[in-house]
Amino acid sequence: MRPLTLALGDAGDLETCQEIAVAYHYLHQRVDNRARPMCYMLRSEQRWIGMVMAGLPHATTCQSWWGKRAGLTQWQVVDLCRIYLHPDVQAGGRHCDPGWAPGYYDRHGVWRSTLATWTIHQVLQRIQVDRVALWPPVYLEQPYHIRLVISYHDPQYHRGAIYRLAGAAPMYTDAAGQPAPGPAGKYGWCWRLPEPAWTWQDLPEVRSRTLRLF
Repeated sequence: MRPLTLALGDAGDLETCQEIAVAYHYLHQRVDNRARPMCYMLRSEQRWIGMVMAGLPHATTCQSWWGKRAGLTQWQVVDLCRIYLHPDVQAGGRHCDPGWAPGYYDRHGVWRSTLATWTIHQVLQRIQVDRVALWPPVYLEQPYHIRLVISYHDPQYHRGAIYRLAGAAPMYTDAAGQPAPGPAGKYGWCWRLPEPAWTWQDLPEVRSRTLRLF
């Protein structure tokens, strides 16, 4: 398989991802700058094949997930608000094969790509460091580590299978404990992340945004 890389994007990459989101993602919307968006660029060798955008959740509180009752602040949550793979590496695409993507053969001998879940797992492994490096804390006495990663899917467009396969827990459930849509009609998914042992001071060339003022 060709080597895959997931790289944190710069300002130019972020604008490219915004344009891709408007043109090809099913929401056809930019991520609001108030969410302080960031992006990851997925490449196979040197060819771009996908992207992930993340930012602050819109709501300052959400049931028992974050807010005062949950013990997490909005600043400790990040939303994977846009995930997009190039059609060439999606199911049925000309490069949806073992040479381009991780995957497995099912019991019928049909090869299935796991590129989407691989990408999500890569983001989960590094977003705690990358988020704080990009947006260092302002109030040093308040918690700032990312402890919860969320994402949503609209059932009008897809079934959210990649979130279940990537080990996400449903944010809303019915009486039987099965995933259910939230108040806006979308299904919410989340991953809890452990408390890191490092502090922002351990990250190279990172200063608190408060300290930058002095």
